[in-house]
Amino acid sequence: MHSPISQGQVKTKRIIRRAGEWDVWALTQIRNDAHAKKVAHGDYVWGKEGDGFSERWVRNNVSQKEVYVVEQDGMSVGTFSLDLDDDRHWGSQEPIAGYVHGLCVRKGFNGYGLGGFMIDWCADKVNALNRRFVRLDCDGGNAKLCAYYESLGFVRVGLKPIPDSGEYIASLYEKLAL
Repeated sequence: MHSPISQGQVKTKRIIRRAGEWDVWALTQIRNDAHAKKVAHGDYVWGKEGDGFSERWVRNNVSQKEVYVVEQDGMSVGTFSLDLDDDRHWGSQEPIAGYVHGLCVRKGFNGYGLGGFMIDWCADKVNALNRRFVRLDCDGGNAKLCAYYESLGFVRVGLKPIPDSGEYIASLYEKLAL
């Protein structure tokens, strides 16, 4: 019998659960790690260098939205929210999609498949709700992030300037929730 783990690899346990008040401190760190990475790539959709996210902002986000935390071997390493509508970016739509926002990974954990893990989880949840698409948006000027989402199977279906956000043009992506 072959082991599912190759020599030199360590099997990790990942779970996704709804975030709560007790997660605010860790989620603030994770959001700020992702913010710094975006700024390093010239993506200022979440603000300029030094802006970041406060614990108060994260606490409000957790209390008002479906925010999730990703744990790997008991450590909080990622976060995102999943909404069933997104009028700001997509306009009024038929109930055919789930919308992913704020996909973030803790510094030092990029490149280990966490983003794909979160997107797959969202696709399963969206599919279970009898919706066809997982949708998200990102800064159309962040070529690396756009390429990343495309590598996960997303297709760019439009560009949309976002009012009251400076020069931000959202690149709208979707993929089938299979």
